[in-house]
Amino acid sequence: MYCGDETGAFIGDIGSHTARFGYGGEDCPKVVVPSAVYKHSPDENNYVGSSQGNQQPGGKKRGAKRGKYTAPVSLMNVPPHGCFSSEGDDEENCDVGFIPIYQSMNSNNNQTKQAGQDSCDGDGVIQDIDAWASLWEYSFSALTARGKSKHTVGYKKVEQSLDGPIDHPLLAVDSSSRIISTNLQERQKALMLETLFESLSAPAAYIAPSAMLSSFANGRQTSLVVDVGHTGSRVTPVVDGYLLHSGSCKSGRGGMWLGDVKRGVLEGCWKINGSDSVVNKWNGWKGAPPCQHDGVIPRYILQSKIEKLKANELEHLKKSPFHSMAVHEVMYEMMTSTNLQSIGISSDTSTPFVGYGSSENNDDVNMEDKNDDDEDADDDGPSYVLPDGTKVDLAQPVGKDLCRLPQLLLSEDLPSWIQPQTSNANDYASNMLPLHKLVHRSLSQILDADLRKELASNIILTGSASLTPGLDKSLSIELGKILPASYKHKVISSKSTVENRYGAWIGGSILSSLGSFQQLWLSKKEYEENGAVLGLQRFNNN
Repeated sequence: MYCGDETGAFIGDIGSHTARFGYGGEDCPKVVVPSAVYKHSPDENNYVGSSQGNQQPGGKKRGAKRGKYTAPVSLMNVPPHGCFSSEGDDEENCDVGFIPIYQSMNSNNNQTKQAGQDSCDGDGVIQDIDAWASLWEYSFSALTARGKSKHTVGYKKVEQSLDGPIDHPLLAVDSSSRIISTNLQERQKALMLETLFESLSAPAAYIAPSAMLSSFANGRQTSLVVDVGHTGSRVTPVVDGYLLHSGSCKSGRGGMWLGDVKRGVLEGCWKINGSDSVVNKWNGWKGAPPCQHDGVIPRYILQSKIEKLKANELEHLKKSPFHSMAVHEVMYEMMTSTNLQSIGISSDTSTPFVGYGSSENNDDVNMEDKNDDDEDADDDGPSYVLPDGTKVDLAQPVGKDLCRLPQLLLSEDLPSWIQPQTSNANDYASNMLPLHKLVHRSLSQILDADLRKELASNIILTGSASLTPGLDKSLSIELGKILPASYKHKVISSKSTVENRYGAWIGGSILSSLGSFQQLWLSKKEYEENGAVLGLQRFNNN
């Protein structure tokens, strides 16, 4: 049992897009890496940072299977050659050893989005616990968490053992959605506890939901957390540190969806992430779309090492989740560019990409609903250059709408070419609610009227996709139109990029530093005596 204010806890928040690690009590994580790992052959020993051969005290290997994984991954470079497995030159048997931590980031699971089905079932569900553990192992190595001299000061050199047991209690952030079944949540927590204690040798552990920690990071015990993340937007009511399952809801509008829209505009066709099939075509450019022929080219394609890949390896790499994540990195860089954000600040409240353009991928574009000044913009106007040198003209109406792309998070109606042409279009619309409608749905499920008013006055906006300037003000304006006049709603959003992006991790850092929290740790002795049952009871925040 830990009963001091300074426990030196180690915090890990593995989100849908990035994983954050660091010591409790600090103001920001020290290690931020993509939430994915490389998978290579077990007899490959030439990987830097591989956990192959790591020993526990007594000479016992720490998970032979986890020796197949290597972290961190780099989306700017070609994966190591050992990540490609094939039998001879047979293209059908070629596979790319790239494992996203969560099922929602797997290209195969994203196929269901094309039919307008709810993609919440795999949100926050870990698809490989050994890959999840390998990110923890990398963070231990990067921050020398197993070393005995990491906090020493002076010139005397102390020998370190990077393979021994860790001395820090581990706080893991649970990123699973409250929408998934309770049984699945409990099974995943039990598996996480087993990994923390038996594989990572934690002396004590605690699992906390991300919404609760985001609320604590903003100094609130009761709040309505609006998390605009990579895989979508979640609204979770938090009351005295407990999550209300009934009021939790989710929308597919998030960072990955905005990246898909931006990519569709640049390529002139609407595809579902991870799918090769074209759902709709649309062209609002004066001429051909900038990336019509080769598509959006990620940075790893521009590396010289790409020439060493075989034709079948490159073909399968472009169909893998690695390529999708690399393309989204380019789209995220463009969306968060200060140049685009400054242009995007406009009084125009119309829905982007509506009222002009052609549904066919040709040069016949209808611009009647746009101003003549926009049509006659010269070639010397503002532009954005993609990593491969492609120039995107931001002076055109479609270029200006690209700068206003985050407004789609609050748009009532979506452009017709974004919506799938299927019989499940209504289901698709219900799963793609704008932020203010999502907040309204969550509050309407709360039966206590006084609690609804309290939650409405403490709406916390967090997540990497919420970094758009003015999003909090726009959300407050839209909420004022649909909430009762007696509700004095307030949207709380930190002006710090670090606090918005790493809100859950910062909340875990604050929580682990409180003296009153130390009695809640689940010690290894308690786990050995009672198993995961005691942990599930103690970590039940629903």
